[in-house]
Amino acid sequence: MEFTGERFVPSLTGEIKYEHIHRYALSRKLVQGKCVLDLASGEGYGAAILANVAQSVIGVDIDPETVEYAQKNYSFSQNIKFLIGACDSVPLPDNSVDVVTSFETLEHHGQHEAMMLEIKRVLKPDGILIISTPDRLNYSDKPNYSNPYHVKELYSHEFEELLIKHFAHFKFYGQKLATGSFVFSLENNVETGFQAYTGGVNKLSEQVCSLDSPIYLLAICSDDIKQIKMSVDSIYIDKEDDLLEGLQNSMRALDEQWQKQWQESQTQLQQTQTEWEKTQHLLQQTQTEWEKTQHLLRQAQEGWGEAQTIIKAMESSKFWKLRGVWFKLKQTIGLKAD
Repeated sequence: MEFTGERFVPSLTGEIKYEHIHRYALSRKLVQGKCVLDLASGEGYGAAILANVAQSVIGVDIDPETVEYAQKNYSFSQNIKFLIGACDSVPLPDNSVDVVTSFETLEHHGQHEAMMLEIKRVLKPDGILIISTPDRLNYSDKPNYSNPYHVKELYSHEFEELLIKHFAHFKFYGQKLATGSFVFSLENNVETGFQAYTGGVNKLSEQVCSLDSPIYLLAICSDDIKQIKMSVDSIYIDKEDDLLEGLQNSMRALDEQWQKQWQESQTQLQQTQTEWEKTQHLLQQTQTEWEKTQHLLRQAQEGWGEAQTIIKAMESSKFWKLRGVWFKLKQTIGLKAD
């Protein structure tokens, strides 16, 4: 199934894969041997993950084409099926499922109350809801980002207020990508227990630290407090798709590109400097020629002034006046002027 820009598909890698797969991975312990509704199941990959450990899984999605794709793609599992339905109109009877999972659904519509009422209707009295949504503060406000597919995002207190209205007990978690140091076996290990450490040189402690500024909010809710006691503090690592390594490779590629562009800009700068020096030299030559031309022009002007003075002196001299009289006399007596 092709990626449309919002709905996750298994062919994607990187950050979006880590976020989506992790939510279903941590839900597996909570759905073991139970009847599950995956609300807004999309392509169907999540329902298939849960079906590996659940008694049965029903995926419900509003898009008929997506439901048809999921039915064909995951028909190999006999304990899973997909139905067309909406978050406020689930095609299941009352008190019919043990667990409802719904990840990144609330923000795509404004019918939050109707959705919660429908979830409560299909859940058994001691049922569990595992739900997530972006934290508007950290997802949109701080980065000044607007997701065109989102209709109504919630702040953390709004998310909490919504859940308080419908469930007696709930436990909040945050999700975001972060860096850390991992010490794991070099061989695949079925053991899941490991230690968590936090702090620095002067305050190092063995504990799972709280998560500041999460991008996504996740809650486990139930009217039976025993159902939410299990912790889902966890990490997700895909050794086939090492996100940190990918980011480091991208940074190296960007650095190499920047270095190349910097060297090219330096070469261009040197060429520009050479051209500028040539232009300056030509400008100096032009300035020198101009000054020579100006000097010649002044000399010509001075020579012309001297010639004018000489001509005026000649015209005022006695010889010049006698010459004029002589020419007139020759004209009078009919002599040809030489």
